[in-house]
Amino acid sequence: MIASEELHNPLVPPLYDIVWSVAMGLIVVAVVVTVWIAVVRSRRSNGAPRTLREQRLAELDDLHARGVISDEEHRAARAEALRG
Repeated sequence: MIASEELHNPLVPPLYDIVWSVAMGLIVVAVVVTVWIAVVRSRRSNGAPRTLREQRLAELDDLHARGVISDEEHRAARAEALRG
């Protein structure tokens, strides 16, 4: 069994071990929080375009019903809106 005094570098104060451990812990927590925020935002953003897409499709249907755009323009625009 090796005594803890033999493992410790006399040129490095013991407080540095604690500071280093806390710093590494904070880095790990920051990475986890960053990934979590990215996941939450990506889930929210997937719902938002759906609403915008539905609005665009309704607008295209309205334009087609009023005769502003032709059948072919309506099909092409709907396909483009559905592609995203």
